[in-house]
Amino acid sequence: MTSAVAAAPTPAERRRARNSVIYGSAGTVVEWFDYGLYLYLVPVMAPLIFPSDDALTAMIASLGVFAAGSFLRVFGGAFFGSIGDRLGRKKALVLSILMMTVPMGLTAFLPTYAAIGIAAPIIFTVMRMLQGFSAGGEYSGTVVQLVEQAPPSRRGFLASSAVLTSGIGILLASGLVALLMTLLSDAQMADWGWRACYLVGGALGLFALVMRRNMDETQAFEAEEKADDVPKAPLRYALRHLPGPVLISAFLAGYGGILYYVVLGFGPTILDTYSDIQSDTAMWVTTGMTIAYAFLTPFFGRLSDRYGRRPVMMAAAGGFVLLSGPLLWLMTHEPVLIVVIAGALLLGLLMAYGGPVVAAIGEQFPSRARYSALATGYNLGNAVLGGLAPLTAAWLISVFDSPVAPAILLVVASLVALPILWRLKETRGITLEEMDAE
Repeated sequence: MTSAVAAAPTPAERRRARNSVIYGSAGTVVEWFDYGLYLYLVPVMAPLIFPSDDALTAMIASLGVFAAGSFLRVFGGAFFGSIGDRLGRKKALVLSILMMTVPMGLTAFLPTYAAIGIAAPIIFTVMRMLQGFSAGGEYSGTVVQLVEQAPPSRRGFLASSAVLTSGIGILLASGLVALLMTLLSDAQMADWGWRACYLVGGALGLFALVMRRNMDETQAFEAEEKADDVPKAPLRYALRHLPGPVLISAFLAGYGGILYYVVLGFGPTILDTYSDIQSDTAMWVTTGMTIAYAFLTPFFGRLSDRYGRRPVMMAAAGGFVLLSGPLLWLMTHEPVLIVVIAGALLLGLLMAYGGPVVAAIGEQFPSRARYSALATGYNLGNAVLGGLAPLTAAWLISVFDSPVAPAILLVVASLVALPILWRLKETRGITLEEMDAE
């Protein structure tokens, strides 16, 4: 292990790692651009696709479609994971971005309810479900190829670049929607502005598809092909022989989803509803936190390359146990400087967990079933634990009538996480070949 940690990456390793970030992560930008686009355009599109006398009903119907698409990520992850383990990471990632790009581009030409009636929400729902299904293999596949292409001494840093590219996708979506809403009238936005957004998404998807076709297959899969050790039923192998690691990865991913949704997802709600901070100021604070999360998280991944995955993630979980309540309380008080400091500390804890966990999840599995096992565990954890986080946080706020109440969720989840992280095997600097041998 020591030699693996000390060894500097060779020029060939640096080239593979660089290409894996540039080519492979292009699809992650598109996935999260689509995710952000849908959420930001709900107020515009809901009345057009799901008309109702009650605007709230239309919005709930639209968000219900989003939830259905998110649920299909679990099945999409199993499907694309099996393809990636049997036919190669590259083939699975090319197929996933293709299946995501086509419905996103077609959405730009979707007739509204006024034009074709009930067929409009049906077609829209089918396309959202296709995108959710394909997204199930996208992020997890990107993590797999980043982990397998990275030098052992830089695996944490390079794997966490997936957080950066997903953040770029969200920021591109929010920036595009904000720009068009500023330049266009409400009528223009409802007429063709939202279509322009999806056309841009289709163009980004085509660009990512070209990039994906030029990416290298990972050395881990090429070694399996050369040794004639490619599994015929990798998902069955993962569920039969790796149920423990799959459940561990599900919790690691789900716990990360809880932290993300409470810190960044509920940040605007807490500031806007329960503090004296003006709405525009609150939005700037949370936007700044989102930008910082995207661009600074990889440095915490790098920190885990030096000190280990477990110590960094355990420090983050311990910090949430001790500081969640006080920091959420401070975020409801003036002056703005206090809010910014409290938000920055919460964000620092989130990044300290989010940086190392990407590599830590990918390092739980042998190469022959890594894609299937990772995609299944990651999507399952995010769907169950992460998916319930917003609802649970909102329920806690209503029950205790306090914006600090979501701290209960953070503390309980972190107390559960600490013993699991303590028992997690340290994988810093270990080569994939050594992991496979074990």
